[in-house]
Amino acid sequence: MPRTPEQHRAMRAATRERVRTAAIRLFCRRGYAGVDMRAIAAEAGISTGSIYRHFATKDELYDDLVAEAATGLRTLARSFTDTDLVVEPLRGFVEVFLADLSRDTGAVEFYLLMNQVFASGVEAGPERGAAVEDLLRAHREVTGAVVTLIERGRGRGRGLTRPAPAAELATCFFATLGGLAMTRSALGEAFVAPSVATVTGILLVEETTA
Repeated sequence: MPRTPEQHRAMRAATRERVRTAAIRLFCRRGYAGVDMRAIAAEAGISTGSIYRHFATKDELYDDLVAEAATGLRTLARSFTDTDLVVEPLRGFVEVFLADLSRDTGAVEFYLLMNQVFASGVEAGPERGAAVEDLLRAHREVTGAVVTLIERGRGRGRGLTRPAPAAELATCFFATLGGLAMTRSALGEAFVAPSVATVTGILLVEETTA
């Protein structure tokens, strides 16, 4: 029985996602220069010719992954700024982040890859591509959103966030997240995830709802 157009679209979407997952894994482990389309196709379990139906070049595939990360950062930034709450949006994000680390669904490799992209983008300076440049802008936006959240927690006498400079606290917060992803990758199942309160305690004075 021939497949319906809907089935064809579903199969194509599933294969494209397998390609993206394979690319994340290989880019994370070998770096951008150490990977080619043939290796990604093999990792995804498809022919080399088939991969080009989804991405014309390695650059296009890489930029697609970077664009996804930038979109995710901007969504996160809005979750911090489009509300008057302080504790709930922060706690909600950390819960999801820690769950991603624990489930080992590929999120760890994606986090590590984007950390690599961020570091290489800063180092490359004006030579970096448009997608990487946009990721750096998105990172600045989400960092600014966390600074805003911290300052909001101090407003109107709330006293919810720690008194250290907001920019310093934001730096420590994101450095902690990056360190947790690296530790999860290194230790595997031996990784002991911190509690949500331990991570949010970098920014919050105490665990309350406001």
